[in-house]
Amino acid sequence: MLAAGCVFADTAKIEAFVIDETTERPLANVEVTGCFSMNYGWLAVKGRSGPNICKATTDASGRCKLSGKTNVGSVGCYVHQAPSGYYAHSGGGGYDFKTKNMLGIWQPDDLVVTVRLQRVEHPIPLFVKRVGKILPGLAKDIFPEGKDTLKFDMMKGEYLPPVGKGEVADVEFRRLPREELGEGVNFGGDKGRAYRDSMEVRFLGEGNGLVEMSYPATARLKIRTAPETGYKQDYLCWSGVNKQLRHEKSFNEDRCFCFRIRTRKNEKGEIVEAYYGKIYRDISFSGEYHEGKPIAPVSAVNFLYYLNPTPLDRNLEWNNQNLCKEPIYPRPDCRNLEMEYKSFNRNLKP
Repeated sequence: MLAAGCVFADTAKIEAFVIDETTERPLANVEVTGCFSMNYGWLAVKGRSGPNICKATTDASGRCKLSGKTNVGSVGCYVHQAPSGYYAHSGGGGYDFKTKNMLGIWQPDDLVVTVRLQRVEHPIPLFVKRVGKILPGLAKDIFPEGKDTLKFDMMKGEYLPPVGKGEVADVEFRRLPREELGEGVNFGGDKGRAYRDSMEVRFLGEGNGLVEMSYPATARLKIRTAPETGYKQDYLCWSGVNKQLRHEKSFNEDRCFCFRIRTRKNEKGEIVEAYYGKIYRDISFSGEYHEGKPIAPVSAVNFLYYLNPTPLDRNLEWNNQNLCKEPIYPRPDCRNLEMEYKSFNRNLKP
């Protein structure tokens, strides 16, 4: 590794191989961008330029070569403008080199990075809504006075009375008392209390629930179709401080779910009506605090969901047309309205 502030760099070479994710057929005439990282150290304060960029177009075999200078041995390749009928490759594919040869070229110099593009198949309008706090300071205790349970109508995007105007309870959020875990000590010898705050999420009704989904890290479209089975009614969210006084939480921004609501079966046990949706970036809760002390550690629920309003249709590929007239709930303070909507739109995915 070069000394801090030194910007001398060596050549790295990669070959991009662009294919259709489903058929694995090579895709020609696709522009690929190579991003070769640089660490400018303290010289970065002088406004040094960013990474070295190299662009190339795939040939008939779906391949193109990229090269550039890097002093940290890190390179990524992306397809920002996908060909018609495909999603952009937003996550990128990359590699971290470890060694160089005698000529100073990062090794291996025959590396092939495969970029899989997802097809645009059948995008449709969906009901898309963000529930809960987006900006600091907006979270207040929205649980009804004297109650520890909130019920939410997914079709209307509203809590049930007295909080909102919802009519059908699809999911219930129940906050649990803070669990005191005793005194903790960190590695520096500092002492403090360990605790955990929790919230139970329960989808109401037989056959309803949610299932965690996996997807490639580079996927532009994370969830295309909801599964037919595997739905569980309960999910636990938690946050707290452990015995080493480290803050921990269940929230994972890369976690996604599919859910099913309003399931109805016939005499044979066959599903004759149900509605499917997806949740991006996990479910979490916010707390209300005053001068660092918790007034209500679990005071508001946070999640972003997409719902297909057509019964029995498991398609969740979104065409960016939102069927929800008020996509943020509760409605934000008017002073922060523009910032709220910018934040909402920036995080949306198909």
